[in-house]
Amino acid sequence: MRLYKAELYKLCYKKIFPVGLLCILGFVLLYFFQNLLSETSTVDGITYHGYAAVRMDRQITEEFKGPLTDEKMQQIIDRYGFPQKFEPYIGLTDSNFLNEFVMRYASDGYTYDWDDFRLPSKVVPLADTEQGRLITSLPDSFQLTYYAGWENFTAMYHTEMILISVLLLCVLSPVFSHESQSRMKPLLFTTKEGPASAVSAKIAASLTLSAVLWLLFTVLNLLLYGTVYGWDGLRCNADLVTFGHLSYPGSFEILQQPLGTYLLIVMLFALTAVLELCAITLAISAGCRSSFHTVLAAALCWIIPVFLFLIMKPALIRFLSSLGLSHSLLRVFAYIVFLSDCLLYAAPFYMIYDGILVEISVMNRHSEILPLYIVFACACITFALCIASTYHRYRKQERR
Repeated sequence: MRLYKAELYKLCYKKIFPVGLLCILGFVLLYFFQNLLSETSTVDGITYHGYAAVRMDRQITEEFKGPLTDEKMQQIIDRYGFPQKFEPYIGLTDSNFLNEFVMRYASDGYTYDWDDFRLPSKVVPLADTEQGRLITSLPDSFQLTYYAGWENFTAMYHTEMILISVLLLCVLSPVFSHESQSRMKPLLFTTKEGPASAVSAKIAASLTLSAVLWLLFTVLNLLLYGTVYGWDGLRCNADLVTFGHLSYPGSFEILQQPLGTYLLIVMLFALTAVLELCAITLAISAGCRSSFHTVLAAALCWIIPVFLFLIMKPALIRFLSSLGLSHSLLRVFAYIVFLSDCLLYAAPFYMIYDGILVEISVMNRHSEILPLYIVFACACITFALCIASTYHRYRKQERR
């Protein structure tokens, strides 16, 4: 325990750690309040801005919460009217949450693009609009509730996890390599605790720091959005909130569930990615003799999957397609590509991306959930192998 506390203290009191922590915190608050200040709501001819707009939208939604019906859509328009002002590159300027919702799902109006829009003039039955039919076809009956604001959660969370990953690369890279660089490693082998205790303490401290960073900013995000925008949005359909519209029923099984469940999966994948990156960085650090080389190698391992996915994979598919192979051989190569995709998606850089859940789910047309389990298993195996490699490489130095 003494070694563990000492290693954790060393990691937390590196100059780059508090500076990086403050930078990430500043980004989170800036991003959140910038989105909050851009909120507007027009009720009874009065336009509210920022937090006042959110409070007003939440207040007027309380009256209409519950099952979605055509009668309720008409009552909303009778009370607040349709939005009638649309400005290019800004959008609707005289709307609130309720009448904009009716415009999108139960009216003859639409806003497909800045140049392709039509202001609504009448309420249309839900069964007569494409999005209306989709919303009434959800597995559970849709309950109208305020969910605005939560659509920005995953974008901020993704960027935040990237910044945390960069901070961890910088903080954890010298954990083992610094001892070789400063030539202090032989002295550590002579201590009464021995190398086994030392490596265990370093690994435990590094994993603790990674998990605490993930937990700190995950809780901070939830508190910010839940306190300001309310917790009701977590009960809405994930497809509706994350994409701002509904996909065709059954197109993305992972999205046909409450937003809270979807975000829980996103957060668990992010935690796995952070711990996996920590393990990879430690394994590289244990085999390097320079902190600079460790940072460089770890950063390359973090970013290389992007290069492989964006450049190498399309080139490989084009090459195989040009060979004119038989159907049986193409099936074999399809399984190989599927497994390679699972390995790439299991990389830390991809696992923090919220859209990965949708991308993974379409990899297998027979089962959307199976690829998720495979990718998660690949990440866990990578984590275990890297931790074992770290321990082995460090103990190997003892026998030299």
